[in-house]
Amino acid sequence: MIRRSLRDAAQLTNKVSVRTIATYGYLALLAGLTLGANYLSREYTTSHSDSAIEVVYLVIALILLSSVDVRIERGRLSLSGIAIGAGAMLLSPLHATIVGLSLGIPMARRGHWPILGNTIMAATYACFGALIAARLRSEGTLTLESRVLVLIVMNVASWILVGIGLSLRSGESLRSIFKHNFTAPFYVAYAYFALASLLTSYVLDGSLLGYLLSTIVFVLALALTDTIAGRRVRQVLESELSDADRHLFHSRAVEGVVHNLRNHLATAAGYLKEIQLNRLDPVNRDAVETASAAANDAVTVLRGLSQGATPRVSYATEPVDLNELMHRALGMARPRARAKEIELGARESAEDV
Repeated sequence: MIRRSLRDAAQLTNKVSVRTIATYGYLALLAGLTLGANYLSREYTTSHSDSAIEVVYLVIALILLSSVDVRIERGRLSLSGIAIGAGAMLLSPLHATIVGLSLGIPMARRGHWPILGNTIMAATYACFGALIAARLRSEGTLTLESRVLVLIVMNVASWILVGIGLSLRSGESLRSIFKHNFTAPFYVAYAYFALASLLTSYVLDGSLLGYLLSTIVFVLALALTDTIAGRRVRQVLESELSDADRHLFHSRAVEGVVHNLRNHLATAAGYLKEIQLNRLDPVNRDAVETASAAANDAVTVLRGLSQGATPRVSYATEPVDLNELMHRALGMARPRARAKEIELGARESAEDV
């Protein structure tokens, strides 16, 4: 058993190491492709002069838009796609890449993988969208159909890139990732991002009025997202409250039924105790003892069911070893984690708390 456990642990560690190497290799590949695309499009970048103020404005807008997000089933969905989409339609591939790279600024406290993964993938699909826009741009402008096509291609590219990254990182299949994340609210959110990006690309023309109108678009997007997030939290709380109400109703019903049954069984058990066993023959004595034991067991079971239906909170006076509790919790979670190739560990502090 010990050898088998060590072998399983070694296999799990090797799989984690392979996935880590594959993930960072994938990011390095995307970074190399992005650099190569910017190098090949350097002539277009030189001829297509972008306003530095516009680039800085979109970078600041992306940082502020990333401050508000909505939780989905497996992660968060922020408004950064609005600024990235607008940058892909308005800027050259190099400057659109810079806007995508700025996504790492608001994620500075989320660890190496969120920073590198989101930054490199955002820069890649922003650069890809800008390349498509450069090919479709005629006489310095993009038509409505071209803008819509750029947004569709860029969003689909972002889904594919992020899906592959998550699959390499977690070992989960792409089909499972798409099934659990690509839901109707997900598509509605991206449609909203695309609409906001499309509107921003029209109003952001370099003038003071354009900056004002695009700022209004961003503020409205922030307000709407915050409202949606608050509504989702309220729905979750209402659902939990409904579950609590149902549990309370069920507990009261169970407690009433158990109370009545326990009274009847207690009466039966009491009468059985009044029987003088020494006056009975062995056969009847065994029958009465069996009936008394069964009645007492039934009363005990009903008492436990009653306590489970309406649990009472009690406070322990002795101290609780939280380290032991943590290790027990990890022991219970390890079988499920091992099935998903996840390694769990605990780090105890040397100082007393």
